[in-house]
Amino acid sequence: MNIKFRLAKKEDAPKLLEIEEKSFSSDCLSLRQFNYFINKANSSLIIAYDKDNSGILGYALILFHRGTSLARLYSIAVAPEFRKFKVGLKLMKKIEDEALEHGSTYIRLEVKTTNERAINLYEELGYRKFGHKVNYYEDHEDAECYEKKIRKFESRPKIKVPYYHQKTEFTCGPSSLMMAMKAFDKNIQLKLSTEMQIWREATTIFMTSGHGGCGPHGLALAAKRRNFEVELYLNSKAPLFIKGVRDKKKKDIIEIVQKEFEKELKQTNVKIYYDEYSFTTLKDILDSGGIPLVLISAYRLTETKAPHWIVITGIEEDFIYFHDPEIDDNQTPYDNMDIPVSKIEFEKMSKFGTGQLKSIVAIYSS
Repeated sequence: MNIKFRLAKKEDAPKLLEIEEKSFSSDCLSLRQFNYFINKANSSLIIAYDKDNSGILGYALILFHRGTSLARLYSIAVAPEFRKFKVGLKLMKKIEDEALEHGSTYIRLEVKTTNERAINLYEELGYRKFGHKVNYYEDHEDAECYEKKIRKFESRPKIKVPYYHQKTEFTCGPSSLMMAMKAFDKNIQLKLSTEMQIWREATTIFMTSGHGGCGPHGLALAAKRRNFEVELYLNSKAPLFIKGVRDKKKKDIIEIVQKEFEKELKQTNVKIYYDEYSFTTLKDILDSGGIPLVLISAYRLTETKAPHWIVITGIEEDFIYFHDPEIDDNQTPYDNMDIPVSKIEFEKMSKFGTGQLKSIVAIYSS
């Protein structure tokens, strides 16, 4: 058998559906989904076929996480009559090459706990288990989460930062701060009441729309009140987050709130650095035992023009890892933990708005 690979085309969809239904008793992709992944999604649907007779042997579907270096093996299936030819193994190696071409550093996947054959294949290929999802599939079976670093360079250990996802659309800042504090103090409670209390302390009151989020000054104060050491990095002394606000009264309130935060900070030992921080700054914070909360533009991740806070969990060569507290409807916490992003992409996402605002709130143990 002469096994070759290519990207799927629209006319392949019916045959892919046939293989899907032979391979899975639940959680099957539909014809409509196959057409979507072929034509529109940020993905690659790779087909294995026999060059001698052009028959489709199986497929692998890999999704690419927007703005990051993370890829996800969403589905893989081989027609039962061709499994003895190690088509699955060859597909796995092919999708790793495809992910590398898309700039990915890690591939993650889920597999049924009872699917020993697939688990053995993944482990043979160097995938390591990093999580467990309860009641993940339609038939209520659990899933094991595996990942593999496919881009080889010297590794630096990531900080053990517990994950917490924000419970509202405007509390990414408090949620990020809670993760950092919990890494230093096991007594910190990762719960909604803590999240809302920090938001009340740190909110800008208003934002471009809806409830106000939290600015760097307020988050720094909230951390200091809880007896953590704090450093604040900003590249602007101007009022923050007002350019997208049209109502003058709201702008005035945002500015007043920031001035009050600044007055309070002067009465603490929080160090404030007004400068353009760099990749080296983040590395220095981590090397000194700190955890950086970084303000980014959510546009690079979700195409929404809003400020967003994340937690840096590690750095290695040209890559940064972070926890993102915001989970989409089709995501789980494991999807947003230790997300890898290239230095080049991070430089783009770490500037917010037309003013290119950059900020770090660095948290240290007391």
